[in-house]
Amino acid sequence: MLALGLATSFPVTAGAAGKVAFTIKDSRIAENSGMARDTTNKVYWTVNDSGALGVVYGVDKSGKVKGTLKYNAFPVDAEAVAWNKDRLYVGDIGDNDEKRRSVRVYYFDDPKPDGETRTYKAWDFSYPDGAHDAETLLITPGGRLYIATKELKGGLYQAPEKPSRDGVNKLKRVHDVPSTLTDGVMLPGGKQVAFLTYAKVVVVDTKSYTEQASADVTGVAQAEALTLGLDGRSLIVGGEGKNAKVYSMGIPGAAAASPSASASSSDPGSEDDPEDTASVPVARQRGTYLAVGLAAVVAVVAGVVVGLVRRPG
Repeated sequence: MLALGLATSFPVTAGAAGKVAFTIKDSRIAENSGMARDTTNKVYWTVNDSGALGVVYGVDKSGKVKGTLKYNAFPVDAEAVAWNKDRLYVGDIGDNDEKRRSVRVYYFDDPKPDGETRTYKAWDFSYPDGAHDAETLLITPGGRLYIATKELKGGLYQAPEKPSRDGVNKLKRVHDVPSTLTDGVMLPGGKQVAFLTYAKVVVVDTKSYTEQASADVTGVAQAEALTLGLDGRSLIVGGEGKNAKVYSMGIPGAAAASPSASASSSDPGSEDDPEDTASVPVARQRGTYLAVGLAAVVAVVAGVVVGLVRRPG
């Protein structure tokens, strides 16, 4: 019983990152600092980070740059990309020295990787508790924007429901998040979030932000990009650097809800969100099944050890 109790206390943990899906060989992409799937154009959007010009690259499933979207701006430190309902977001939210008074999120409606220079719109945001370094931008199915910081004691900050393009919008801290986050993505249905660190992918629910499942990604060199696969049933994990490898892996704990789930479901951190009744039990059930199996193995091994100890010499 002790072995069973210990085993069931751990969340599901999968193996190392899956297979290589493609390699980004285009020399223009030296620091793949975030990715977002675009099911309309069938590309993964990505950006270079610090000091890069206003360019977003559309990479197809083979790793080839299908085209670019350009905009006349000079982001300070573009670290995140997100996509929702034919709107592309670029998060200029990096701040290694934690000195910025505000950060900016650019957005483009009906983006296309056609090489054209687009007019951009943008929102500026400030934190309520001083500057933070961040690399994770989340957009809920309903369009609510969140920024998760990269610190050891990371926080999730909620934007106003309808940000203004005039002046600076105030963010609100609504949750703690795993430490040293490098990217994140809302899972289908909006009830769970997958976060990326340099060591693992962590799936949390959007009510308590407790860990439901995780997977090791230490095999990915400087993992800084995470998004859903174009199929909607897998995760794409990318590393930085030239000729960066991008991996495809299952969603830890098979935690994703059906892609057809209500688009009006929960926003992270909202106290008025509906109770999570579907996806969380899936992860917990899988954890229980795994725990029972582990407990059985422990019991068998323990019996063998006892038998050997009791054998006459």
